[in-house]
Amino acid sequence: MFGLGFGEILLIAVVALVVLGPERLPKVARSAGLWVGRIQNFINNVKTELSQQAGVAEFRQARDSIEAAARSFEHDINVNVHSIRGEVDALKRQLYEDEQQTETNSTPALAELSQDYYQPVRGAPLLHRVSLRRQALQRRRDMRPKHSITPKLRVRRH
Repeated sequence: MFGLGFGEILLIAVVALVVLGPERLPKVARSAGLWVGRIQNFINNVKTELSQQAGVAEFRQARDSIEAAARSFEHDINVNVHSIRGEVDALKRQLYEDEQQTETNSTPALAELSQDYYQPVRGAPLLHRVSLRRQALQRRRDMRPKHSITPKLRVRRH
């Protein structure tokens, strides 16, 4: 720890034996050992605390970089969804106009009926699809028996 060799430690022990005497030397050695142990324990605690703080800082940096990547990915997806919705709306308008032209050319009575049917609803989702998972759950629910069958246990008497 301090770069002391065996000879230097032996010299210190002999001087301590002469100065303190044989009666007080064991008590002083015991208290010195306790103090050295406490100091080592304190140093180890400080080292572990510093290493934990360094690890926390690394985790914070990793978390921040992941959050930044997620934000940029979300922005890219929103931009793509917005452009796709614009294209879908344009296609719907074009199909609606084509249907209007074909219906006005064929029958005027059907055109009046279909106007209410094909009007786009504001605020409604573009495509309404039930998820496959929800459909599977509904099928599973429909296949269940209406009443649960409980087994009846018979008791044998001898």
